[in-house]
Amino acid sequence: MCDIIVVDRRQPPPVDGTDPITIEDLASFEPIVGELVVEPDGWGVVGTPTNFYATAESHTMQGDLFGAPVSVRWTPTSYAFDYGDGTVETTEASGRAWQGTEEQWTETSTSHTYADREDATATLTVTFTAEVDAGGGWFPVPGSLPVQAPPIEVKVFEVDTVLTDGDCRAHPTAPGCG
Repeated sequence: MCDIIVVDRRQPPPVDGTDPITIEDLASFEPIVGELVVEPDGWGVVGTPTNFYATAESHTMQGDLFGAPVSVRWTPTSYAFDYGDGTVETTEASGRAWQGTEEQWTETSTSHTYADREDATATLTVTFTAEVDAGGGWFPVPGSLPVQAPPIEVKVFEVDTVLTDGDCRAHPTAPGCG
């Protein structure tokens, strides 16, 4: 059995000969990164906002660290959205799904507008901080851990609008419907 030492910068430093827990020690707990979601349904339109959001949430895991049982609480603190066209936005906001049809195609804090009709591979890196409880309460662990979510392919379309004289399905030969 070994003792687990977590450095709380508000308290005196640990006893000589002991090493504090580091974020690297906790990497084996593999925080749950969730996924990157692209609305609508993995595609976008040139010149129109495409919505992106992350599903990562704070969560707690149990396990053994240095032979002792511990709980680790992971908290996402930043999100790096790489939209796959050379644009990367880092934010503290995870974004959110569009709420109903009235919000579709509207700009959000994590949306992106593609300039070209080239499909893209979007990625998300979530940076987590950690706290550990070895039975005596929660203590912050210095540092942070970036974790990448699975990439997602984004189909980017170009849309042209056409003025018509009525419903083209009902009147396919009407002006603008041909």
